[in-house]
Amino acid sequence: MHRLLILTVTLSVFTLTACNENTSSTATSSTANIPADQIAATVNDTVISKDDLTQFKTLKGNPQVPDDKILDEMIATELLREEAIKAGIADKKDVRFQIELQESELLARLLMREKFGSISFSEKELKTAYDTQMNDSESREFKARHILLKTEDEAKAVIEALRNGGDFVALAKERSTGPTGPNGGDLGWFQASRMVPPFADAVKLMNQGDVSVTPVQTDFGFHVIKLDDTREIEKPSFESKRDELQQSLIREAINNYIQEIQTAATINKS
Repeated sequence: MHRLLILTVTLSVFTLTACNENTSSTATSSTANIPADQIAATVNDTVISKDDLTQFKTLKGNPQVPDDKILDEMIATELLREEAIKAGIADKKDVRFQIELQESELLARLLMREKFGSISFSEKELKTAYDTQMNDSESREFKARHILLKTEDEAKAVIEALRNGGDFVALAKERSTGPTGPNGGDLGWFQASRMVPPFADAVKLMNQGDVSVTPVQTDFGFHVIKLDDTREIEKPSFESKRDELQQSLIREAINNYIQEIQTAATINKS
């Protein structure tokens, strides 16, 4: 009889360290191939060897659990497996698909671990990645308020009111249709990339204390913006980013590998 490993794996995120898996397994082997002193238990026609027990314990990631408890779990799993086969569950189309999918995902996961699990990058490569990431990152944060109106005319009326000495916070509380209205339109500190492009572009061109001279239109409506303050973002040190950079370069290597094998493969989509 063959060995059946029932393992649930997720391919979307590869864990490239020697981690433990949450798995369940049963071993089905012929007694003729296993010395008597290496048999931990037999379940009907199935043999669970001491080696099976050790592997199962390792896969479960519970080295502190007594062997007898692990063995009881393996026996229970094997009995349930046999009952599932008797009930015809293993022959169901959706079940076969799940088993095949789990096998494919497991093999893919193990391939990634084998190819990339011990990969490392030089100090120069890590620093190059750090410099690229820092150059691409934003250098400023903004603290602003806004008043959101439904129409351009309403926004222009608010701008006129501000020019005539109106109080921004009071007007925001009175007229803004946005969720920040009750707080005087306060958006707190933010990076421009968090805002929709027209809003972000407008804020980047403003100086501290400026108020919009024309309404800024976005999908949310028409904004009147006041820039309260700006500050430089302190960039994280290279050392604090080292592990993140390592993982980023690993992901890049994985993506390049997948693109490479996709290019070499024959793939037809209907």
